[in-house]
Amino acid sequence: MTFEIMLRSHIPVNSDSLEDVLEQFLLDIGYLSGRKRGQELHDSIPFRLWTECLLKDPEKPRTADELAAILDSSKPTIYRHLNKLKKLDLLESEEVVEWDDGEVTKKGYRLRHGDFNTAWHVTEANIESTKKRYRETVDKIVKLTGGMKE
Repeated sequence: MTFEIMLRSHIPVNSDSLEDVLEQFLLDIGYLSGRKRGQELHDSIPFRLWTECLLKDPEKPRTADELAAILDSSKPTIYRHLNKLKKLDLLESEEVVEWDDGEVTKKGYRLRHGDFNTAWHVTEANIESTKKRYRETVDKIVKLTGGMKE
C-alpha cells in the first residue's frame, strides 16, 4: 500500500482536552475531513476508532468484526478507515485466533508496534524519506533544464 499523508501548517492545540487535540491532529494529517467539527466529529466512526479502540488499548489487535461491533458500524466502513490508517503507516495487522465453532484465524489491527509514539516515528521516517526523494527529483529537473549551478 502506498504511503500517503497530508502535510499542512500545524499549530499544536492549546487545550488539555484529548478530543480537541486529537481532532485537530487527525484533521491536519488528512485522516478526517473538515466537514464535521466538535461533538458531531467526536461521535463519528473514524474518531471513535481512535478514542475507543486504538488509543484506549493500543497493544490489542482487533478484528474488523470486533471493531464493527464496538463502533456499531458496518465492516466496509471499518475497512475504509483502516485503509486510511494503513496509508499513514500507523497501523499493523497480525493474525488473531478466534473460537467460534472451532478455531478461526482472522486479521487483527492495532497501532504499529502497539504504541502511538512508535507508530508516529515510523510515519515521520516515511515523511523524511519521501521528502528526500522529492528533493532528488527537483535537483534532477533543475539539472535537466540547465538551471543547476555546478
